[in-house]
Amino acid sequence: MYSEFDIYAYLVSHLDMRFFEGEEEAATDQMNEMLHYIGEFSDAEDTIEQLEEVVRRTLFDWIENPELLELDSEEMQAYIMEQLADVRQQEFNDDDD
Repeated sequence: MYSEFDIYAYLVSHLDMRFFEGEEEAATDQMNEMLHYIGEFSDAEDTIEQLEEVVRRTLFDWIENPELLELDSEEMQAYIMEQLADVRQQEFNDDDD
């Protein structure tokens, strides 16, 4: 876990998830679980900017795709690992340009 990245600054509340009508509590719990996975799966080579990009992508995807509420913990972990890998690869490709 990258120690300088404060995942608690990004956690959401039920009010933030009001657009998930009737599912606010579940959406809040899942989003916060996903955000914790970002912190858990990050490493010392990840920059704050990379981790913030994963947070942005995750929040955007969750808002745009309510069917993601059906993911279980393993699927959420895989999603976060995929997002981290994508952001890391993007950074690597940008460095090559």
